[in-house]
Amino acid sequence: MANEISQGERLTELRQTGEAIGKLAKDEAAFTRTVEAFRARDAEKFQSELSRLGLLPFCILICRWLCSKHCVFLCRRLCREGQGEVSIAEMREFALITQQLASNEALLKRFLEAVDREDADGFNKLLAEMKWQRFCHQLCHYLCQVRCRYVCKLLCPPRPVITEVGLIPTSQIDATGRAAGPSFPPGPTSPDNKPAGVGDHPFGGLANIQGVFNIASPFQYKVEWATAPAGPWTPILTAIYDFDCSVWPFTYYYRSPDPQGWYNVADMGCLGKQYLTDWQTPNDRDKLYYLKLTVRNSALAEFESMVVPARVDNGSPQPQPPVIELELQLPNGTRRKLGCCEKVEQGDGNLVVIKLQAWDENFSHIDVELIGGCNASYPIVDKGGTPLSKTYNGNVADTGYPTLTEFLWDPWKDKVSPCCYVIDVRIYDRVIANNTWSGGHAAEGWRSITIA
Repeated sequence: MANEISQGERLTELRQTGEAIGKLAKDEAAFTRTVEAFRARDAEKFQSELSRLGLLPFCILICRWLCSKHCVFLCRRLCREGQGEVSIAEMREFALITQQLASNEALLKRFLEAVDREDADGFNKLLAEMKWQRFCHQLCHYLCQVRCRYVCKLLCPPRPVITEVGLIPTSQIDATGRAAGPSFPPGPTSPDNKPAGVGDHPFGGLANIQGVFNIASPFQYKVEWATAPAGPWTPILTAIYDFDCSVWPFTYYYRSPDPQGWYNVADMGCLGKQYLTDWQTPNDRDKLYYLKLTVRNSALAEFESMVVPARVDNGSPQPQPPVIELELQLPNGTRRKLGCCEKVEQGDGNLVVIKLQAWDENFSHIDVELIGGCNASYPIVDKGGTPLSKTYNGNVADTGYPTLTEFLWDPWKDKVSPCCYVIDVRIYDRVIANNTWSGGHAAEGWRSITIA
């Protein structure tokens, strides 16, 4: 199975490389410019040529192909004799030579300079000096391939990336667009504590977006949002209040995008190159959005990031206020509604019926307490021992009490002191609003009752 997988991966890479380099070769002028950029280590020109032909996703494959061709030609030029048979013993001997070369920095630099200059005489003189002539090809390919790896790293950097949304690293945002704490820097959003109702956060209000360009010579960038991973995309047009800290007193200014959403990289001040924009999240509740960063260089070649999911919730818990209905259940099972501040007496088997409705798609926790008397407060627990207060406890399907939910409560069993009270209900969601989680949106309601 491992061999089959390995072969499949190789076939895929070889097929993609062949298709990409073939498409590039069909445009003779573009092929020439790309090779010249490769030889000059001109990352901006190299990326621009590939971008123009839609080949940027295959940058590393094309670079490796050019490296392979370059090293073959180079080592033919530097090594005057053919490659002999390679045995395990010969490989071991070359490994020891590699170690010896690596431990002598001055000698290593001389070899690298000879390879960089494609100086056959100088390279062979060094081989003769060290009596390494029969390892010419191995040493040449080794040095050339190492150089090529770093050239390809320069010419084909990672794609631009959105690194944070609402001060939450994007590595902490799941496929549903919900974020895990803590924020970066620490403070605005705490680490997850799901039993306490903290975690699986959506975003609301104004969300800061940070990222890294990665490309050579970035010229402009834009951040866009969409309701589907493939778009259509809407640019974020927020003007950023930035400042120049190179002189005192600081000069403050607005860094604004053009109507298409392009910000100039040159306009980025002391907020830093990673501070991209602020997203005024749409006025929706519990809706999944996607974000994308696009960067272009001075040749207007465009480089896109991977899309980042971000769930938006700008709605408050419902209903406002929570529904609280009270009834008195008599020992024979009959019930009657309780009015505001109505007195209930213990009787023989009397129970208070509490009906609640309070919910949110991103429910965090609900607190149900009896408050009053002489600074007294009691958690309300139903007859079966279930507290009415609860958290989502990591279950994102738990929305609180979305329908009118009934509990039987025996206040006398809980030894509530006779007095006038309110049954206070407070519900909160998990939204990171304006880059901070501090309890999210809330709703509160209460009903008065007198315990006799």
